[in-house]
Parts: sequence; structure tokens; C-alpha cells
Amino acid sequence: MKIFFPTLLLCLTTPFLANAKLQFENDRIVHEASLDETKYTAKFAFTNRGDKAITVKEVHSSCGCTTALPSKRLFEPGESGEISATFDYGQREGIQIKSIRVETDQEEEPRIVLTLEVNIPSVMEVSPSVVMWNRSVDSEFKAKEVIIESHLDEPIEITEVIGSSDLFVHEVKVIEEGKKFALAVTPQNIPADKKGILRGTFVIKTNFANPSKGTLKIYALVR
Repeated sequence: MKIFFPTLLLCLTTPFLANAKLQFENDRIVHEASLDETKYTAKFAFTNRGDKAITVKEVHSSCGCTTALPSKRLFEPGESGEISATFDYGQREGIQIKSIRVETDQEEEPRIVLTLEVNIPSVMEVSPSVVMWNRSVDSEFKAKEVIIESHLDEPIEITEVIGSSDLFVHEVKVIEEGKKFALAVTPQNIPADKKGILRGTFVIKTNFANPSKGTLKIYALVR
């Protein structure tokens, strides 16, 4: 028994060292973005827990909006490093999930998948984002309203509304100063012989500092 126990212990621990790999502190990072953020960099820290060097060969992200890079390529036993993933928000809102694929030369599980989840708040809420009229049902084209409500603490203003078609007219109404508005859209001068679906787009610009988040689009359709 005195000989068997150390031998058994050695047999149990040796494969563990041989099969060890890059050990990440977290393979999933969740971030709550602020309204003034335009991008976020997540750092996935890891350590080489094995007994031989490991090379990070390639790092790929699931979206062109996310750039991922290792702190370096070769990591000796016991050495630590990180994968930095920078997500550029653009005009995205809501919960965004991006995958980062790490390719290594380790024998077991050479591919490691990391996950970055970012919740991007919206500056304004629009309801509905599309207004429609049906020529077979609507005997006349009455105005329909789109409600625009700000989520900001400070007041906001609508500075400009740009329409894409002269078949629709619009009017901005203030419901609550600096907070809540209505955009009334009305089809106008629709030719009787105009067939098919008629479309219009309204670009609503505000004085919010980040134009990509302070600009909205609303769509109008006549069927």
C-alpha cells in the first residue's frame, strides 16, 4: 500500500498536466453599456496551466463590428495573457451577442469559443416604426401618429425630419416638452392610377450628441 498510493497519485496527476490547456478566467463577459458609449473592449484573461508552450494561431470574431486580438502569440507554461475583443456599436441597440473563436496548437480542444454579450440602451423608443394604409379598406387617408419618447434624463429636441417621398406629408407635435413627441404622417396626392405598394421613409434627427443613436427612421406604406 505504501508503494501503490504514490504510484496511483502520479498516474492521476500526470495525464492532467499533459492534457492541460489555456485556462480562461471567464469564457463569457456580459456588459451593460451606457448611453454615451460607442464601443467596448472586453479582456478575456487566461493562463497556460500545462507543462509545454501553447501558441495562439488565429483569433476570429463572428461579426465585422468586433475586432479580437491576443496579447501575444506564444505562451510558456504558467504564463498568462489575454484576448482583447473590441465591439463597435454603430447603430445597434438591445442585447448583442458576439462570438470570438480562438485557434491554438494545444492537443485537446484546440478551438476555444468566447462570448461577449453587450446590452446597448436605446436613446429613444418609437411606436410604431411603420404606419400603413390599405386602399381597399381606407376610404380616405387619415393621418396616423408615431409616438417618439426619449429615455434620457436631460431634455431632447427634434431638429429635423427628412422625408423620402412627396407622396407623404408629416407634422411634429410636442406631447411632453423635451421628452415625448408625435409624428403625424398623412398620404397626400396619391394618383388614382398608381398601382403597387407606395413607400416613404422619414429620417428623424435630434440634438443628441451621438448622431448614430440620436437618429431614427420611420416607414410609411400604402398598399
